[in-house]
Amino acid sequence: MDYTLMKKGSKKIYIAIVVVLALVVALLLIFRTKGEEETEEREVKVLSPKTEVAYKAVPSDAVLIFDFEQLDHIAPLLRDTSNYFYGLIDPSSELVKFQKRLVDLGAGNCHTLYSLHYSAINEVTLLQIADLSDASSKEKIIHYLDSIPHTRREYNQGSMRVYDNGFKVAVKDNYLLASTSTICVEGSLRHLANGSSVLDNQEFYSMLRRTGGDECLYVNHKQIGKLFSGSVTYGFLKYSDFIMRMATWSALMMNPRQKNFISFEGYLKGNEDLINFSTVLSGQKGESFRSAEILPASTMFAICLNISAVKGYLKDFQKYLDANKKISSYAARMERVTLLDAPAPLEWVASEGFTEFVSAFILVGNKYEWMTFAYHNSQTWLNKMTGIKGKREITEPQPYIYKGYLEALFGESFSHTQEDMFCKVGDWTVIGSAPAVAEFAKGKASMVSLEDYLSHTPASSFFSDKAAVKAFANIKEGSDTLFTVLNKYYRKRFTSSIQKKNFEYATLSVTPKGKDVLASLNFYAARLSEVPQLFNPEEGGNQVFIDSTIKTFFGPFPLVENGDTTWFEQSQKWLSVSYQDRNHKGIWGIPMKDTIKNYASLVTMPDEKKYIMFILGNKLYAMSRRGAHYTGYPKELDCGVALGPKVVTEKGETRLMILTDENIVTKRDLEGKRVSGWEDIHADEFTRTLPEEKILFGQKYLILRTVGKTRIYLPNGEEVTAKNLKRPISKESPIVEVEDGFVKVMGVDGKEFLFNLRNGRIKKL
Repeated sequence: MDYTLMKKGSKKIYIAIVVVLALVVALLLIFRTKGEEETEEREVKVLSPKTEVAYKAVPSDAVLIFDFEQLDHIAPLLRDTSNYFYGLIDPSSELVKFQKRLVDLGAGNCHTLYSLHYSAINEVTLLQIADLSDASSKEKIIHYLDSIPHTRREYNQGSMRVYDNGFKVAVKDNYLLASTSTICVEGSLRHLANGSSVLDNQEFYSMLRRTGGDECLYVNHKQIGKLFSGSVTYGFLKYSDFIMRMATWSALMMNPRQKNFISFEGYLKGNEDLINFSTVLSGQKGESFRSAEILPASTMFAICLNISAVKGYLKDFQKYLDANKKISSYAARMERVTLLDAPAPLEWVASEGFTEFVSAFILVGNKYEWMTFAYHNSQTWLNKMTGIKGKREITEPQPYIYKGYLEALFGESFSHTQEDMFCKVGDWTVIGSAPAVAEFAKGKASMVSLEDYLSHTPASSFFSDKAAVKAFANIKEGSDTLFTVLNKYYRKRFTSSIQKKNFEYATLSVTPKGKDVLASLNFYAARLSEVPQLFNPEEGGNQVFIDSTIKTFFGPFPLVENGDTTWFEQSQKWLSVSYQDRNHKGIWGIPMKDTIKNYASLVTMPDEKKYIMFILGNKLYAMSRRGAHYTGYPKELDCGVALGPKVVTEKGETRLMILTDENIVTKRDLEGKRVSGWEDIHADEFTRTLPEEKILFGQKYLILRTVGKTRIYLPNGEEVTAKNLKRPISKESPIVEVEDGFVKVMGVDGKEFLFNLRNGRIKKL
C-alpha cells in the first residue's frame, strides 16, 4: 500500500495541532542545553510565602514556567526507561546531568522552577531555579560546585561559576540558579537585586494565587513567538500569532509522575479581552463529541469543533476579528465564496442544523487525505427519550457545491480538503475527494473506528468528556509529517523517542465553564502489549468476525440438567446445528443458513419442558432435544444481533440478554419482546461481551467489560459508573467489596482506588 503523504508545500498542518505540539516541545526544552481523597474537583490551595519567594528569581520575560514541588519528581523522566518521556530527553545534556547530580547530593525535596527564555537569535534556553532551603545539605552542593574547575564572574552582588562545558551556576541566598546561558543567569541575579520579577505581571500573579503553587505549567502567550522561533521550522513561525492571541496566560496543572502519559489541566487567562480568541469560546458550552464514531482509526490528526450555538459563535468570532483589525478581510472572504442563488455560509450552516465540525487528515484508500465532516442531530424526541438509535443510512456520493463555506466560517483549519464530493453517513455529512468519499459510501467496511481504536489504549477516555474544541495527533503513525514542524534538533529527539514506544498520542481539549475557559492537554506514550489495528483483519480460515471485532464461537455448548451434560454445536463450514450426547456422539443434525451468536442454553418453556434456546441471524430459536421447534418459533427479533441470548433469572422469570449489532445491550422475554422496566445499555465504547451478574453488598449488579473499561449497572440497566469520568475502571479490574458501599477497583492507569456503588464517589487508597 502506498502511504503517500502531502506533497511538499501543498498543505499546511493546521493551527490546533501546532498548539499541541508546541506545548509538547516545550516539555522537551527542560532538558536541552544551548548548542546541544481524589475527587472530581481540584483542591483550592493557599499560596505559601515560600512558594511566592521562589518566583522572585524568575525574570519577567519568561515564555514558559514549569513548577515542580520537588526536584525528584522529574527523576522518572531521566532514569525510568518505561516512562512516557524516556527517549525524548538528551542524556548528554549538561542540564540533565546536573539534575541527576543534585538529587544525589540531597536536593531531591527542593522546590524547583524551570523558566524558558529567549537568549539569542532563534535560541530559547532554560533557567533552573531551586530553593535550597529544603536541601538536606546545602553545603555539600556548594562544595561540589566549587570542586569542579571553573572561573568566577561577579554580577549584581552575586557570584556566577562558569564551567568548561559552558554551564553556568550561581548560588545567592537560598537560590540555586543554573543555565547554559549567561544572559539567563545574569537576568535572574539582576531581578533579585532590583526586586522585580515575573510576579510584577498582575495576570500571572492572580493565576499563581489561584493554582496555589501546585505543580503546573504556565504559558506566557504574548511571548510564545520566541518559543516558536527556537523550536519550529521557518514555515510554521507564522502560527505563533494565533497562539499569542489565544489568551494572555495559561495555567495547566500537571502530573509528571505518571508512567504512560503526562496530563495538563487548567485554564486560560484573559478571556474577558476581545483581542484574545478565548472570548470566542467562552460564549459556548461544552458538549459531547460524536467525532470518534465517524473518524477511522487511521486518522493522523484532526481538529473537532462542537458549536452549541453557531450564530453566537460567529458573532463572537467577528468581534474577535474586529478587535484584531481583521474583520474587513473576513467579510471579503465571506462574500467571495457565497454562491449565486444560494444561502450565505452562516445561513447555510444554520439551516442544515450542523453542530459539530471536523477537519481531519486520514489514511483512506491507499493514501493520506484531508477530509471534512459535519454532524447534525436528526434523532426524534421519542428516540432520545427511549434511547433507541436510528439506523445509519448511507447515501451515494454527490457533487459538493458549497466549496469554501466552512473555511470562510471557521478558518484555515478547514481549507485543506479537496471539496469535490459528499455523502451522508447517518447524521454525518462527509466531504472530500471523489475516491475518499467513495470509501465512506461503501460503509467503511475496511475501517476500524477511532472510537474502537482508542478504547484499547491509554487515551480511551479522550472523547468521553464534554468540550468546545478537541484536537489530537497520532504521533507514532504520523511522525513523518508531524515532525516536519520541528527544527533539526527536536526532530532528531522525537524521531529517537518513537522507536522506543508503539503508541504515542497528543490530545487537546478546550472547554468553557462559567467565566473560565479550561484546557486539558495530554501526551501519551506507551509500549502496549497489544497494538490496536488501524484496519479490520481480513476474514479467513474458520474465523468469522462480526463487525470485524467479535469472533464467532460455534460451540460445542454444554447443556447441563440434573448433573448430566449433553452438547449443542454449529458446523463452521455447513452451518448445520447438531445435538450430541455426553460423549459428543451426534444424535441429530439440522441444516441452517445463518450463524449462531455465541450462546445456546437450556430454558424451561411454558409447557414446563426444557428447550435449547439460541439465535441464528436475528431469529430466536427454541428446539427440543429431539430436534423439534417449539410452537411459534423461530421468532424474528426487531434488532440485529451480535451476541446472545444470555439467559438470566429475575424474580423467578427467565430473561434473555442480547447485544445488538448497534452496540446496545437489551433485555427480552422468552418471546423476544422488550422487558418492562429495563433501560437499554448504550456503552460509548465497543462491547465484545454481555454483562456478568455479581452480588455486591447483598445486591445484584451487572458488570460490563467493554474494550476500553469496566462499567457497572443496576439490574434495570441504570449505570452506576456514569458519573465516574475522571477515573474509568480498567476492563481487567477485579471488583472487591470493602465497606460502606465502596468496592476496590483498578483504573485504566493501573492504580487502585475505591468506588462507591451508591453515589459514584471515588477515594484514594
